[in-house]
Amino acid sequence: DAFAALLECLGEVAGDGVHPGLFTEVFWAALHGVATLTRAGRLPPEDTEARVELLVNRLAVL
Repeated sequence: DAFAALLECLGEVAGDGVHPGLFTEVFWAALHGVATLTRAGRLPPEDTEARVELLVNRLAVL
């Protein structure tokens, strides 16, 4: 369900020649990596919001 929701939102910004499902997988993987590394203490927690904003602003907007 989560992937379908992301695909619905991100499919339209994937860009020309980019399969929406592939774009969504890359976005989800990056977001998951940030979450996993933050929870494991590998990334400073004070920058969590900035990381997520950067990810969304760079990958989800053309």
